[in-house]
Amino acid sequence: MFSGGSTIIEAPNQPGWTRLKKREREEKSGAEKRRVDQEKMGWRWVEAVLPLGIIAGMLCIAGNVQYAIHTKAHGRPKHIGNDMWDVAMERRDKNLLSSSSSSS
Repeated sequence: MFSGGSTIIEAPNQPGWTRLKKREREEKSGAEKRRVDQEKMGWRWVEAVLPLGIIAGMLCIAGNVQYAIHTKAHGRPKHIGNDMWDVAMERRDKNLLSSSSSSS
């Protein structure tokens, strides 16, 4: 019986020999399984990107629908970031336009 490191190698005619060969076969099949799993892992990222793409697409569609509805309703795109000054200027412009059209 020879011992090298932690593995004991026995002669083929001894009872532990078949157990050692069986373990080697299991390790080899495990290595093959890992290789196959690694090949499958190459496309695993698609599983994450696909739902993210769907979510991003739906957000874009929702934003474009809101833009289209607001443009149809008001005749112009929505003014983003309207503050009190912008509201006052729109009111002033509306008053000026209505007073200039009524005086003509």
